[in-house]
Amino acid sequence: MKRYSLYILFSFNVLLLHAQQKKSPMPIGPPLTGTLQDARTHQALSQATIQLKNIADTNQKFRLLSDGRGNFSIAGLSAGTYQLTVQLVGYHPLKMDSILVPGLHTDNQLGILSMQVAVNGLQEVVVTSDKPSVEEKDGKIIYSVGESALNSGSNASDMLRNMPMLNAQADGSIMLMGRVPLILMDEKPLNVSGQQLADLLESLPASVIEKVEVMQRPPPEYASYPGGVINIVTKKGRVGRFEKISVSGASRGEGSAYATYGYRSGKWSVNAVAGAATSVSLGSGWGHRSNMYPDSTNFLHTQSSYQNRSWSPSARFQAEYSPDKYQTYSFVYQGNWNYADNHNTILYTNINRFEQPYKASTRNNTYQGDGYGHGLSGSYQWTGKRPAEKLQLFTGIQLNKNYSDRDFFQQFLTGELMPTGADTTQWQVTDQYTQTGYTNLYYNRPLDDSAKHIFTSGITLSSSTVHNILNSGYLRKADLTDVPLDKLSNDFLFRQQIVTARMGWIWSWKNNWKLVTAVQMEYTANGFTFQKGNATDVKNDYVRWLPSFSLRKEINRKLNTALGFRETIRRPGIAEMNPSIDYADPYNIKFGNPFLQAQLTDMYDWNISYHIPKISFSGTLGYNQVKNVFQPIRTLADSGRTYTTFQNIANQQEYQINLWSGITISKKFRMNLSTGYTYQQYSETQKNLYKYRDGGSFYVGLNYSCALDALTLLEANNRFTNWATPQGTSRSNINMSIGVQRKMFHKQLTVGLLAIDPFAIQRYHNITYGTNFSIESYSESITRNFRLTLSWQINKNTVKSKLTQQQKEAALQKLKGA
Repeated sequence: MKRYSLYILFSFNVLLLHAQQKKSPMPIGPPLTGTLQDARTHQALSQATIQLKNIADTNQKFRLLSDGRGNFSIAGLSAGTYQLTVQLVGYHPLKMDSILVPGLHTDNQLGILSMQVAVNGLQEVVVTSDKPSVEEKDGKIIYSVGESALNSGSNASDMLRNMPMLNAQADGSIMLMGRVPLILMDEKPLNVSGQQLADLLESLPASVIEKVEVMQRPPPEYASYPGGVINIVTKKGRVGRFEKISVSGASRGEGSAYATYGYRSGKWSVNAVAGAATSVSLGSGWGHRSNMYPDSTNFLHTQSSYQNRSWSPSARFQAEYSPDKYQTYSFVYQGNWNYADNHNTILYTNINRFEQPYKASTRNNTYQGDGYGHGLSGSYQWTGKRPAEKLQLFTGIQLNKNYSDRDFFQQFLTGELMPTGADTTQWQVTDQYTQTGYTNLYYNRPLDDSAKHIFTSGITLSSSTVHNILNSGYLRKADLTDVPLDKLSNDFLFRQQIVTARMGWIWSWKNNWKLVTAVQMEYTANGFTFQKGNATDVKNDYVRWLPSFSLRKEINRKLNTALGFRETIRRPGIAEMNPSIDYADPYNIKFGNPFLQAQLTDMYDWNISYHIPKISFSGTLGYNQVKNVFQPIRTLADSGRTYTTFQNIANQQEYQINLWSGITISKKFRMNLSTGYTYQQYSETQKNLYKYRDGGSFYVGLNYSCALDALTLLEANNRFTNWATPQGTSRSNINMSIGVQRKMFHKQLTVGLLAIDPFAIQRYHNITYGTNFSIESYSESITRNFRLTLSWQINKNTVKSKLTQQQKEAALQKLKGA
């Protein structure tokens, strides 16, 4: 309670400070630039009338003419949302809504703006600037997904898998440069992880996302996270009203239907989406394990297949209000529900040292589950009159519930696969309730009027409680009675509280040098309280001081480089610490470790970026010292079973290289390539005692897009991954997605066709080594799928021409005389 009182007092003092400060000059950013040309002849258009106005502040207007080369430049802009109107006699007026000007140190380049010749009258048209689908800017790789053909009928999880530098492991988890990233939505933390995060991303349609920002080097407020940061930016819409419905169907039996509504005025922005999606996944696999004992060797062979079906309704509502150009309030509700029905069958064959089967069994596992997640969040952002001064307050709560009912039926066979007459039926029922609350406060204050020296600070509070109730049992055949298994059941509370306080400085010098430094204190309290079960209560509190710095040099407008260091922390959560015993596979028992310690990493990296008009390149070299690593480790017992749990396995060293390149081959064809390699090295003691193996993880991805014409877009993605663990490797084949999108009926109807792995299904080849066993396994998922998506924009805003009839006639006479 004392910590919360201090936090409230701190917040009040910060807000009081803003109310007392004196007026300072308006924040001035780089000029807004663009080039006007004829859409057909590509000739420069001079003497065009250009008008720019701030939507939130109608008194801030700019008016000018384009020069002889069609160029224009508007300086003196403060941060805000602007509307651009361009008029030239003989051409359709051009209008751009919702131009976001972030402010200082950001390029505001609109690029080439094409104007259409008016032949049958002069009407106003609304356009957007021609921006590449992927670009590198200010250390971020920005992926514009609003009109991506690869996202037709997809969800946010599918969308992230198709992005440069991102890839998925065999279990579906998304990785950025070999590590789990922190995911934000509109710069706000989601504060969910594990299965809850997966459910949220799978229930969020990709159609509500405008762009995704990938930050290899996190900003100061998130520098303590070991992975990079992914910021999902949702669509805010243009000024006016927007209504859209989308439906999709796929060859694999999947489908979705969503309705979207948006409204935006000078001060208000409201967006809502609701709908549901179904998914189906099919697959199979085999495995061969060699068990090596001092006096004998035996083998276990498995064959398996599965079929998973799910249904995921969701709803999202977002509202933003900007009473003036300095303040923004926002409120978000995100709700998702999920219903699952999964089945898998496994054949186990035990083989003796003479390679002869001597017993076998089949196991049928069924899983039926449901759950929900409700998130409420609010934020307040205040931008001062002085450049770079900003206050951000985020707060929210998240409520989740997951229920699962699993039944295991195992029938025992002879070595010739004949029934012995013996069988067992077991079950596990789990109810898990999660409550999470958080508050983040960030404040940046310039120390001079030029904002070359900035003080940064922040405090965060988060608290999460998980109530897990697991009941296990078996069916007694004699009287068909369910008998509880108390030794495999539990009822516990898991609590995790995290408090952080950060302060830092940003120094900018002449000759384009910038130094960013920060230090963050983190206090973490974990605890298990068991109301049922054989485990004892666990409490683990710790404090860490985490410094970070980066030194950046803008050599010129084309070339920049940065050198950085940060100490990061990876905290174990309920997914790694849950002590519940999972015996879905009787030959590989899984459970968490409530005694896990946090993993610390000292990360050193050097980045270089190069940009010319048609080529962008970014490369990063890194070296990491990882302390107290925790990983899932598998061991073999005398019974022939293996046990998998998370363990702290001492330290390791990592060497990394990551490359990204974006190439514009022509105005219609663009491509980008991303690749990375991480080499993990363990000590000789670990390799001798535990048979750990040094190894490298590698990924490569190729994305390309082609605008076949003004209404048709073709996009494709190819990727390959190879993951290394302390005990082996996991390698995939090449995965592919190809999408084509066509707009019809004055762009109100969008038809999308997406082909996923049209030539080969997804396959993984895994090898695992232990001190006295080895496993080779192979799995494949029937990922081949063809999805058709139809989207209809219900309303289409039209704007009447502001030209007089006399101006129209003069323009037509000019065209006739041309």
